[in-house]
Amino acid sequence: MSYAISGECCSDASCVAVCPMNSIHPSPGEPGFGTGASLFIDPRTCIDCGACADICPVDAAQPADRSAVEDVQRNAAYFAEQEPLDAMDLDSWGEPSYELWGGGPRRVLVVGAGPAGMYATRELLLRTSAEVTLVDRLEHVGGLVRYGVAPDHPSTKQIIRTFERIVRHDRVRWLPGTDAGELPDEFDAVVHAVGARRSRRLGIVGEEAARTAEEFVAWYNGRPGAPVPADLAGPRAVVVGNGNVALDLARILLSDEQRLRSMQVPAAVRDVLAASGVKEVVLLGRRGPEEAAYTQSALQELLATVGDRVELRYHARPTSWTPEGLTLDDGTTIAAGNLFTAIGFEGQPIDGLPFDPDRGIVPNVRGAVVGRPGHYVAGWIKHGARGGIGVNKACAQETVMTLVSSSRALVSPGS
Repeated sequence: MSYAISGECCSDASCVAVCPMNSIHPSPGEPGFGTGASLFIDPRTCIDCGACADICPVDAAQPADRSAVEDVQRNAAYFAEQEPLDAMDLDSWGEPSYELWGGGPRRVLVVGAGPAGMYATRELLLRTSAEVTLVDRLEHVGGLVRYGVAPDHPSTKQIIRTFERIVRHDRVRWLPGTDAGELPDEFDAVVHAVGARRSRRLGIVGEEAARTAEEFVAWYNGRPGAPVPADLAGPRAVVVGNGNVALDLARILLSDEQRLRSMQVPAAVRDVLAASGVKEVVLLGRRGPEEAAYTQSALQELLATVGDRVELRYHARPTSWTPEGLTLDDGTTIAAGNLFTAIGFEGQPIDGLPFDPDRGIVPNVRGAVVGRPGHYVAGWIKHGARGGIGVNKACAQETVMTLVSSSRALVSPGS
């Protein structure tokens, strides 16, 4: 009997490191890792040791006999076209090696307490003797996990408990509700892990009346300061986007009062959604299904939850939004009361650092900011808004390795 990974995998990759049989793929460095898709367990080599389940931060690794049939089949299908790996061939992966950052405690500032910032802090604690000051403009750790994960995926949010333990470490000074610009310049290095929250725009006429994923997801997750979406109107809504966030929006819009209550969605949010009268969602992809960014497990979950109340359309390019609905480039109009856009996120410039507006990132070399020695980036502001929550772990490891190496070298790789 083997283990299987369910659809709520966060690609943390902790399981990859502990698997004694090299059965979990794609691993960091392999094609497909960090693309938002799940990891998978090869049932041909899994020895049922349970190490993956013990370390999984979101309880996605489960014994096969306790997993959904479709999850077991999906794990097996991933390896169907591959020869079984030599279970004892561990040369294809390995845990990263570090040298402790000597010379006594150093002072490092980490900006952002989302997954990227928390994994970077964890790596600094594990690999160095540095004292870490961690700041966030919000009052709680978690960032994207706390305020971006859909409320009907509570297991994914379990990792917040790990983050909360990190901020209680003796070498961490946690300053919630703080702007990094308020702090004196007293740090030897700064890790910017501020994410990429701003929604990309369609660039069509009337788009200013649409609700962005940034606004809507923050609202239904109760992020402080998130505005209430006014004038939600049914019976039909259009969601433009072909990623997991777009599917989250459709699922939440079509959830009834009982389901929303079971998710512990705040009463104020439930009231607004119930009053909207949205009974149908058109999920619009500008490209084809073969290019969709959502995972198959997320699509299956949506269809199982809302049935035929969601309509999937592909190769449809919007041109304008009016009170009558969304007009496409073929001249047709989809009558709808609301338009939501979920076509990805992009980073915003950071004071004092270079910025690549085309990619929405701070230019860097393995995390070292180009032209700003002592400054580093991690997470979406480093590599763009892609990949699941757990991908930030490998990203943070690379950044901290670069930071540690730079502390020993005369020239930073970003210089």
